[in-house]
Amino acid sequence: MAVKLRFNRMGRSHAAFFRLSAVDSRSPRDGKIIEALGYYDPVNKDKDKQVKIDLERAKYWLDNGAIPSETVSSLLKRSGLEHKGLKLPKPGKPKPKAEEAKAE
Repeated sequence: MAVKLRFNRMGRSHAAFFRLSAVDSRSPRDGKIIEALGYYDPVNKDKDKQVKIDLERAKYWLDNGAIPSETVSSLLKRSGLEHKGLKLPKPGKPKPKAEEAKAE
């Protein structure tokens, strides 16, 4: 069984709330979970209360071969977890205004 660390979407329309979960990779996004590891609330403006993750359990799952999604990976890094299994976010293209500022 391949385990992934990914989000389950909760909340109402235009007020999303996500639970971080360890799930079987074959299950649907909001399907059965193995273990809940924390949450991410992007609506909350307080950065300290926006993300709550049990880093010890997340590290346990990563050590046992769980694969985090790209978003989960970046949030784990932002929370201070360092692990070889964390993927680097894909670099985005610079915005046009940033290119103009560089030219000046």
